[in-house]
Amino acid sequence: MINIEDERLVGGIVRQVLALLFILVLAGQSYAFPTGADDRGDNGCLCHGGSDDSTTVTLSGLPEMYNTSQEYNVTLTIESPVEMNEVQGGFRILVSQGEMVGEGWQILPDDSNGYTHTSEINDRRVWNAVWIAPEETDKLATFVIHGNAVNGNEEASGDEWNSQSIAVPGPDYTGDVSAPELSSSPNNFKLAIGGIAVALVLGLAILAVKD
Repeated sequence: MINIEDERLVGGIVRQVLALLFILVLAGQSYAFPTGADDRGDNGCLCHGGSDDSTTVTLSGLPEMYNTSQEYNVTLTIESPVEMNEVQGGFRILVSQGEMVGEGWQILPDDSNGYTHTSEINDRRVWNAVWIAPEETDKLATFVIHGNAVNGNEEASGDEWNSQSIAVPGPDYTGDVSAPELSSSPNNFKLAIGGIAVALVLGLAILAVKD
């Protein structure tokens, strides 16, 4: 049997656990990248939850097979029911070969192959750029595109994102031409929160059984 003291102890523990989980959830939802997403966005906008099929991300203008060093005009478009305000969207694009050049586009981190927006161009959901194909003829250029439609509240709530992947071979490339697989699995932070919650619940259950 659990006496009054034990009930108070368990109640206090429960309140502390709930408070801790509330803080962790808030921390996990606080990420916003109005000035561009770095390598934390390589697997998608996971701090905004899972990808949403009501939002589509399209990178158009790429050839089926590239010509060496040729410049291709490309357009990244996000279509989404998310309301449009002053800040409307952002992107993270991983490009394995060649170079992307666009007004307001940047590379983050500096030594990576990840392109993203700056704060000057997060007021839209359509972006233009130029992809300069590699000089080598035997490369496979892959593109992993993550686009996030945001409502401008500087929080994760109410935003929706999705992804696209593309593969463009060179004329002398002979390998597999499959586009990269996309991942929408939870990030390590959210997995850690889930693990802590499960462990605490189990601990409380064991404590109650012992009493």
